[in-house]
Amino acid sequence: MSRDPADHDDPGLAPWGEALYRNLVERVPVVVYVDSDEQRPASLYLSPQVEQLLGNPPEAYLADGELWIRQTHADDHATVAERWRAAREHASAFECEYRMIRADGELLWVRDTSVPIRGSDGRVRYWQGVVSDITGVKDLELALRHSEAEYRGLVDNLPAVVYRVARDDDRRTMYVSPHVETALGYSRAEWLDQPDIWMELLHPDDREATLAAHDLHNETGRPWSREYRLIASDGRPVWFRDVAHLVRDEEGRPRYWEGVQLDITELKLVEDQLRAARDDLERRVAARTAALEEANALMGLEIGERKRVEEDLRAAEHRYRVLVEQIPAVTYVWDANPLPGAPLESYTSPRIEQLLGYPVTGWTPDFALSRVHPDDRADVEAAMLHAQTTGEPLSMEYRYLHKDGHIVWVVDQAIVLSRLPDGRPHLFQGVVMDITTRKEAESAERGRLEAEERYRTLVEQIPAITYVELPTDRPDESRLAYVSPQVEQLLGYTTQELLDDPSHFGRLVHPEDRERVFAENAHADATGEPFDSSYRVVARDGRVIWLHSRAVLVRDEEGNPRFWHGLSLDVTAHRELETRYEELAGRVFRDLGL
Repeated sequence: MSRDPADHDDPGLAPWGEALYRNLVERVPVVVYVDSDEQRPASLYLSPQVEQLLGNPPEAYLADGELWIRQTHADDHATVAERWRAAREHASAFECEYRMIRADGELLWVRDTSVPIRGSDGRVRYWQGVVSDITGVKDLELALRHSEAEYRGLVDNLPAVVYRVARDDDRRTMYVSPHVETALGYSRAEWLDQPDIWMELLHPDDREATLAAHDLHNETGRPWSREYRLIASDGRPVWFRDVAHLVRDEEGRPRYWEGVQLDITELKLVEDQLRAARDDLERRVAARTAALEEANALMGLEIGERKRVEEDLRAAEHRYRVLVEQIPAVTYVWDANPLPGAPLESYTSPRIEQLLGYPVTGWTPDFALSRVHPDDRADVEAAMLHAQTTGEPLSMEYRYLHKDGHIVWVVDQAIVLSRLPDGRPHLFQGVVMDITTRKEAESAERGRLEAEERYRTLVEQIPAITYVELPTDRPDESRLAYVSPQVEQLLGYTTQELLDDPSHFGRLVHPEDRERVFAENAHADATGEPFDSSYRVVARDGRVIWLHSRAVLVRDEEGNPRFWHGLSLDVTAHRELETRYEELAGRVFRDLGL
């Protein structure tokens, strides 16, 4: 709250004068400055903290008006200039985040905020502000965004429906990937808003057996693997191969099912054509198959207009008093161990009213403690007692209750200003700053971390191998950019072995399937059509495993191929069941004389 410094004359402050206000300005953990009102402003004052932040003392910037601009990153010059021009044009607060280069060449991010100070004639005389280091926050934001986007992309681009469902009778959907709209025509919102949508969309001919299998697997917790039909939004039946496993907590209690649904409608059409003579038999012997996440955001600090320089001590005291009482943070002096019979030597700047809604006249230490959030009060009392006893700096974050009832997060930092003759701490000097915005940002960051963990879990725990493959002109090679860790459990090879050796694909495919699979691979590479094939591979221990692999080509904005994004399911049990069906069918036909 801007006020005339003359209104703040307080006889109780006379003992400290200039020294008090200079200490309050020059020890806050930010750079305080005063600039002229020009498009290329001249620095009229910079606090000593600028040397720790940028590597040059205040005198260097006062002597060289271009030094600050030269240390500003060249790519940010236009942004800073435009924000400054707009702030001056409207005489409104200036706020900008940009990069600077320290004297030693190190790059850092800063937040620069200032406000215009008007003279008695209403015209802007100076700009007063603060610069703080936000490099750590910027680095964290970039890392989080990259990590979340990477794992979200793995899930969202899979050519299959990845899901998480509750372990209840309705199979209530907790998460479903965007591919559900491509496969069935229903948006993710529609799918999530209707808890029993999966049961409602089951094909009438598959409903009874599928629901019975669902109940059985919910009871036993064994991995789920089943083929059935769902009715799409346009009325057509869509065949799915659905594989899932039950996720348990650390104590082994079941939590939810995670799985993947692969559209196998085209494969079913081919199977129907090849087995048209045995459709009736297959329908009668259909069985259940069970197998498988410091943005320190400081407020802009206002520094009151500096009047004409008066004589000696009065002029200096006045200037620093304005800086202390108008910076948008609460500065204070705390009398930790009052002398017996002496008046209490405490001080709180008027900024407390803007921060918490209470006037400074009634802001006593006891009242201040009463406004601390009940959940934080014991910790604050303990920290104050520790500082009062030992003289160690006080530094902590806690919550206040504003006069209107809302919560304000603050950071409170204080150091010893003087000690008593017996060595006990006497006066502490500190600053209280509003960090509510930072706390909200931290909450958002925790949300991003949880999102990252959720997508990582979906990719690495679904009962299937997820992979990203780079295009190649050799159909017997597979140049993997990523493969999920499930491959080691299924095939016995580590992810690093497969990433390092593109020729592994040619060796893994069963000799009897190589010619067909290489031809299908070459056709997909040549046309860009999805690769969709079932074939055998030989694991490290010699086991023969049937895989159903499906991959789609992901292109860049210009339409150029970037990579193949695919999924491989273990369908060995299903193939063994088909073989038994075929043998049974052969015996039946022979017995019937067909």
